[in-house]
Amino acid sequence: MSFTEKKREEIKKYILRKIMSDDENFIAKTMDNFGISITSVKRYLQELENCNVIESSDQKKCKYHLAEAIHREEIDLKGNRNNEDRIFSASVKPYLINCNDKAHRIWQYVCAEMINNAMEHSDGNKLCIEVRSNPFSSSVLILDDGIGVFATLLDYMKKHGWEDPITEDALIELYKGKITSKEENHSGEGIFFSSKMVDEFCLWSDSYIYKAGHGKAPQTIQSHLSAYKTRIDRIGTLVLMRLENETERNISEVFGMYTDVEEGFVKTMIPVKEACISGEPVARSQARRICNRLEAFQEVVLDFKDVEFMGQGFADEMFRVYAVAHPQVKMHPINMLPEVGRMIRHVGRGKLPENVCLESYD
Repeated sequence: MSFTEKKREEIKKYILRKIMSDDENFIAKTMDNFGISITSVKRYLQELENCNVIESSDQKKCKYHLAEAIHREEIDLKGNRNNEDRIFSASVKPYLINCNDKAHRIWQYVCAEMINNAMEHSDGNKLCIEVRSNPFSSSVLILDDGIGVFATLLDYMKKHGWEDPITEDALIELYKGKITSKEENHSGEGIFFSSKMVDEFCLWSDSYIYKAGHGKAPQTIQSHLSAYKTRIDRIGTLVLMRLENETERNISEVFGMYTDVEEGFVKTMIPVKEACISGEPVARSQARRICNRLEAFQEVVLDFKDVEFMGQGFADEMFRVYAVAHPQVKMHPINMLPEVGRMIRHVGRGKLPENVCLESYD
């Protein structure tokens, strides 16, 4: 069977994607997906290996890994204030060797934002950058030795009206966006939009790992071992981002999901399960934490994915008390189990506020 060059490239990309995810059954899946023999798959593997695209690996279940070019560099933060564009041009861009134009534009935006955060918020001395590039995707790691993103946010929150805030409170505000410790110079959009432009976004500080990515609901992992490692290795904030080299994503389409041309950042999305770190959404206090600052937005999407139960107090506080007090904020609950939807209707007492939209959300 003779394939066109386009079809052969499609098969190679499929193989690379499966190897990247360490799929031990990738040979059989490639055969089934493209209707080719095991001999043909092995011929593609040999070609990729001969071109130094993949390498054999006993450490991987699939027995291969993608060959990577790696660049590491350490930068003095004290001597590079306000030079995030130059740092990107000198220390990141030359090593993104396989990226298309759209990927380069995304990398320029997200790296500039994360490097600037380290410069202006971390109070650190050193910045470490690592760029890894393979034929399928690229990743950038940005690490500083400062005080840490959550410590910075908590300090700001203590000074601006939050009562005894803890890291979980800072995480809720991070989900929303539009929060910054330096309002005079920043809009609080950097982490929010960067985490939605790349395929995978991971922010690590102290004992918390914040994970997100384009089309993925943010989630948080807590680990006391992580806290120990950050102290031993003097890690303030570590950001790791990954993006496919041939992405078709445009920066403008990501901004367009949450912004208005004239009014700016007007819409946010909150994963309710993740925002209620202490358990299921049952208490009024949980709802109040989520609703805090929502009036900074015109539209709020509340994602109830994986929420199996919602308490009457939580629902009443959010969808009646807050909604009535802030009619200008449109509230869209989505991904609700029937029980959750019924509880929202219950607290509406037969008539929900007009700004609570239960219809299907597009």
